[in-house]
Amino acid sequence: MSSSRALPLKARAFIATVAASGAVIALVAAVGATQWTVSDATACAALIVLITVMELFPIPVRYRTETLNMSMTDSIWAAALLLVRPSVLTLAVAGGAILGHAIRRRPAYKAAFNVGQYLVGIAAAELVYTACGSPGMGTGAAFLAAGAAMAAFFVVNATSVAMVISLVEGESLLAILRAPLVPNLLHWACNTSTGLLAAIVWSHDRQALALLVAPLVLSYFAYRAWVAGVRERDQMRNLYEAGRSLFAPIEAAADYQPFLGLVQRMLGANSVELIVTEDDHLAIHQSGGAVSRTPVVDGGEMKTSLESYLGTKRDVPLQVKVIGGAEDVRGVLVVYRAESLTAKEQSLLDALASQIYVMLENHRLFFETLEQAQLVDVIADTSDGIFVVSPDHRVLSWNPAMERITGLHADEAVGRSTEQLLEIQANGEDTEAEGPLGDAGEAMVLGKDAERKWIRYTRNVIRDRDGGLKAFVVVAHDVTAELEAEQMKRDFVATVSHELRTPLTPLKGFLTTLLRGTGDDSPEERQEYYRIMLNQANRLERLITDLLEVSRIESGKPMVDGRTFELASVVAEQVGDFTRQHPDREIRLRVPEAPVLVQADPFRVGQVVANLVSNALKYSPAEAPVELAITWGGDHAVVSVRDHGDGIPSGEQHRVFERFHRLENGLTRRTGGTGLGLYIAKRLVEAMDGRIWLYSKPGVGSTFSFSLPMVSAEESWLGSRVVRLDLDEEPSAAERRPA
Repeated sequence: MSSSRALPLKARAFIATVAASGAVIALVAAVGATQWTVSDATACAALIVLITVMELFPIPVRYRTETLNMSMTDSIWAAALLLVRPSVLTLAVAGGAILGHAIRRRPAYKAAFNVGQYLVGIAAAELVYTACGSPGMGTGAAFLAAGAAMAAFFVVNATSVAMVISLVEGESLLAILRAPLVPNLLHWACNTSTGLLAAIVWSHDRQALALLVAPLVLSYFAYRAWVAGVRERDQMRNLYEAGRSLFAPIEAAADYQPFLGLVQRMLGANSVELIVTEDDHLAIHQSGGAVSRTPVVDGGEMKTSLESYLGTKRDVPLQVKVIGGAEDVRGVLVVYRAESLTAKEQSLLDALASQIYVMLENHRLFFETLEQAQLVDVIADTSDGIFVVSPDHRVLSWNPAMERITGLHADEAVGRSTEQLLEIQANGEDTEAEGPLGDAGEAMVLGKDAERKWIRYTRNVIRDRDGGLKAFVVVAHDVTAELEAEQMKRDFVATVSHELRTPLTPLKGFLTTLLRGTGDDSPEERQEYYRIMLNQANRLERLITDLLEVSRIESGKPMVDGRTFELASVVAEQVGDFTRQHPDREIRLRVPEAPVLVQADPFRVGQVVANLVSNALKYSPAEAPVELAITWGGDHAVVSVRDHGDGIPSGEQHRVFERFHRLENGLTRRTGGTGLGLYIAKRLVEAMDGRIWLYSKPGVGSTFSFSLPMVSAEESWLGSRVVRLDLDEEPSAAERRPA
């Protein structure tokens, strides 16, 4: 800060206290100067020259509005502690520091503070050295005492500088001390050891002091390289964070304070402002967080208004970066800093200005679209999804309805390309200039979930006054259920047509044969004809029954008549029916020794078992057995039907209980079916307060199980009696699992 008036009151009070303390220490040392010898005066003059030279080459480390200067002056003070009187060192520090600051033209309050804290620190060092007995040169105690004394100086110096920064920036003292602690300690250790080495060389061979020039110069450039590396690393991190701070949903009001704070820190500026137009005002965003507005000058020209505003700041050192081109000025970045920006800093500022321009352009496109159509409230509350796409096919906005339809939040969609979000199936004419979205079409949303959603959309082009392309507004609505219903209807018509034609064809053929008398008229042959026709008629009956059952289920009419009955007898009856119908197939049943009484509808339970056994016979090899087992656990009985077929892929298992769903493989095409059996079984079991589930492993087989509520379960029976053919192994874990 160029003026002490810009500092907080507490900071000014602290600076005044430090400066006054330094003045008192200098006056006390001046009294001691009356006892100097000529050699003392000569030493003081030499030290003043050395300190002045050292003060002309500091290494600045910027911290927001304040600068921490690192130098090698400490090495001179460490050597002087061992070689000269305390008063000589004190006055030399005062004289050298004052001359160095005057030559560098530092502000008076900064010079007073620096000189004051130097004198307080060196006084602390002299007190520690004296307390150690002021050991003379040539002893180990002298070096230890000098090291302890310079440690006291380091504590005073680091704490006082950190205190000023803390009072100015409003941060905690510990946080500011902790940030540069390690480099400061290394800096102190290097300077102290260099000073002690200089004292040793001076005591033994003064001509050898020239050998210390090279280490001092190398140390100085090492410090500079380290500081440059730290500054470059911080600038890259701040540039990245500044870019991230500008990335926000385009509908949100812009908050520039985090961005401007990073720019201020990156460039070491006293403050930074961003000035942009908002309606008929200039909005002035400051790095401190304040936002002010000033009316646009007559004529409403952005450039003229900015020049008028900046004209009021001519007495303040500032540097300006225009956002936009000469004919399209969108705003300016104003950096308040006395030092001119380097070429590298100018490049950083150019990159930041470009990022702001892109953000302002996106905001302008979006809000112009909304204002012209007057759809702000409609877009937020409509049930139709609406999103805006830029000319380069990136999503600029994503309304709440699109979030509900697709399951993607706005922050997951905004900024991404339409190719990443949608799989387009356009119905309208598509042109390369206008991107993958046609005027109308259907698209599948490529969301994060396994379930895919379909939308049907229409697209409108927004053009600027010159006819150029500005953006696209896309209106979409969810058609997932509609498309699924259409597909289900198509599947139903195709399946039922095929299933009706399959039994009708042999019936028609045999009836025609009997009518014309062209077949073998033996009693055995006619008996075979009648048997085949009866089987096909039964197949038609089952199909019609399934369709009527589905119709009854969908209508919501009562389907079950619950009462208490013994479960094993109903299951055994169904096993017996299938055994008689398929004498060449092996069907096994395992039941508990004790009766299993359940509360359900025996007719519906038989229907469920029949559907599951029919499904198992259909999808397992002829030589493989179908196994049934009745188990119970807790208050539910479980019926399991196990086959040894090909199994069901894991990706299809969640759909096997859907209407008309059938696996797409060769076995399905050979066996036929409507895909209604498992759907009916599931709805019937649920209507009886039960549950049905599947365990299947491809290549091993499938086990369908369903549970029913038991009336009583007084004992647990581990044994079993075989109703038809023994099982060779125990029931599987899936069969034992309770509902």
